[in-house]
Amino acid sequence: MFVISLVIIKILFWTSAGLVFYAYFIYPAILCFFKRGDSLQNQIYELPHVSLIVSVYNEEKVLPEKIRNILSIDYPKDKLEVVIASDGSNDNTNKIVSEYSKDGVKLIAFTERSGKVNVLNKVIPELKGDIVALSDANTFYKSNAIRKLVRNFYDPKVGCVCGELVFQSPKDSEIGKLEGFYWRYEQFLKRVEGSNGSLLGANGGIYAIRKSLFKPLPSNTIVEDFVLPMKMLEKGYAVIYEPGAIAYEETSKKMIQEMERRVRIGAGDFQALLLTWRILNPAHGFKAFAYLSHKVIRWFAPFLLIAAFVANLILAGNEYYHFILLLQCLFYLAALSGRIFSQFGIRFKLFGLPYYFISMNIALFLGFIRFCNNSQSVAWKRTER
Repeated sequence: MFVISLVIIKILFWTSAGLVFYAYFIYPAILCFFKRGDSLQNQIYELPHVSLIVSVYNEEKVLPEKIRNILSIDYPKDKLEVVIASDGSNDNTNKIVSEYSKDGVKLIAFTERSGKVNVLNKVIPELKGDIVALSDANTFYKSNAIRKLVRNFYDPKVGCVCGELVFQSPKDSEIGKLEGFYWRYEQFLKRVEGSNGSLLGANGGIYAIRKSLFKPLPSNTIVEDFVLPMKMLEKGYAVIYEPGAIAYEETSKKMIQEMERRVRIGAGDFQALLLTWRILNPAHGFKAFAYLSHKVIRWFAPFLLIAAFVANLILAGNEYYHFILLLQCLFYLAALSGRIFSQFGIRFKLFGLPYYFISMNIALFLGFIRFCNNSQSVAWKRTER
């Protein structure tokens, strides 16, 4: 019986550790063998009418710069509708937007705060454009970004196009380089998945959808920029990545400032799994493979890491497993050191990367708890940047 128990524990250890390793290393390696499509060349066709919507809550600090950025976009003014939807803002947000009404910027102000998804559910059906571009208040488009996004919609099979979000680090940012490193890794995955029409979710700061395909999402949806594109994948439409459509966003200055946002997204990820699980049906082919490998396994990585560590502790009497346990302890010690050093503004990538990885998984774990007890509000709290 004892021998059987050890066999089960060994299976638990290698399965847990193997799945984490697969999701972060083997799956990206597999994608290297998939064809990556090149960005489209400029297509000669009539530019569609576009509605650009920015859902905001108390964004008085960045709105003037954001609106000036929108007004500098290179797109025919008679084909671009600009809407700022204020979700119960109680600072100077509404006043600032109103000052730009003469420039064609439309304010839709809601008196009660209901969360971004409910703002989009109410506003998008009333927009004039055939294509709806979505952005955040702290995301700034390159002047040709909308042209680059919409050129992909000449193909009627395309339902959603995601642009490339470039993180810019403030001089005193402790996580800018780490987030940038991880983001470049993610961009590689996005490019390959997107070239196969199976991009998993979108960058909330820069993406566009075909308005005719929009269906209101459940009112408690937390990560609408993930669920909305996934619903289009579920319907059989392509969701692609357009690296030529570039937007810029500043990273958080402190990891702790980013944690709340990550916990919220973590709760939204588990909720999204319930809303989009049908894509895991093997009949969806590459979509199902990518969703399971890139997202679902990662979302459960905190539990896999815990299982691998506990199983390793039990097996530590064996010299081989004792060595593996030592490596695990050193990794977690490096993450803890990264956390301590960050408090003093000291940056070592050797410690910073483990810290970043562990902090992401802690956020997922806490997000899972919020998801289970239904304590995550659909209304967002902006991250200071």
